[in-house]
Amino acid sequence: MTVSDSESRARLPELDTTYPIFADEDEPLEPTGLGGFLRSVPRRLTWVISMGILFALWEIAPRVGWVNEIIVPPASTVMQALYDLARSGVLWDNVSASLRRAATGFAIACAGGIGLGLVLGWSSHGRRWLAAPLEFFRQIPPLAIFPVFLLILGLGFRAQVAMVVWAAIWPIMLNTISGCQQVDPALVKAARSFGMKQRTMFAKVVLPSSLPMISTGVRLGGTYALLVLVGAEMVGAQSGIGYLIINSQYALQIPNMYAAIITIALLGLTLNFLLLRLEAWMSKWREHEPAK
Repeated sequence: MTVSDSESRARLPELDTTYPIFADEDEPLEPTGLGGFLRSVPRRLTWVISMGILFALWEIAPRVGWVNEIIVPPASTVMQALYDLARSGVLWDNVSASLRRAATGFAIACAGGIGLGLVLGWSSHGRRWLAAPLEFFRQIPPLAIFPVFLLILGLGFRAQVAMVVWAAIWPIMLNTISGCQQVDPALVKAARSFGMKQRTMFAKVVLPSSLPMISTGVRLGGTYALLVLVGAEMVGAQSGIGYLIINSQYALQIPNMYAAIITIALLGLTLNFLLLRLEAWMSKWREHEPAK
């Protein structure tokens, strides 16, 4: 005896919609087990706990013989060296030297990268004629062109600033170009329908719409600038954090070397935080855009 399709469907057991896979996507699942506990920990607290675990392992590993204590000193020894460098003023002298070079090069890179990026992003003729040489030079790594800067500018402040400019200008310029090209065509069309001149349209439509991408490029450029500067200071400087690292290695002052490395990490975190705040501030206007 055959059973009709309707009777078969009627006899099928109903799905239990209370099971998690059938939960409403708008309602977050209650955390359960270890995974739920880990998700429930506040983000800032996870930073503290994870860094605490890292430094605890760093302290224990050399003392129990997992790593050579001469090559990797305990974390407490490095922290003491960092305190001694700061108290003696050696750390601040080198930090100020690095920040002076980074700030000078970064300011030049921002001015040049944003200016050139706006011109190329708005002008199709400029992109057509300059795309090939810019793409060619963009492929040259900063450390590869550093000897050229040394030959032209000499060993010192100017060559290191040139390195910072070279490293930072590319992400700033390329993101600015991308920001100009991603302007909503509807905004441009509306501006033209109101009879806006090219210069006014650029100032009131293109530039504000490009700000989020420009701020992203500035943040990336700042990160690259700091990283490249440290490498340049290791080769051609008599001061700076990079110089402090390589000089401490040569003098076998290993705790001082690690203290300088930690200082670079702290500088990078601070710079990234400030630039992220700048990026959020420059993108605030997007929150008021109407939904498409």
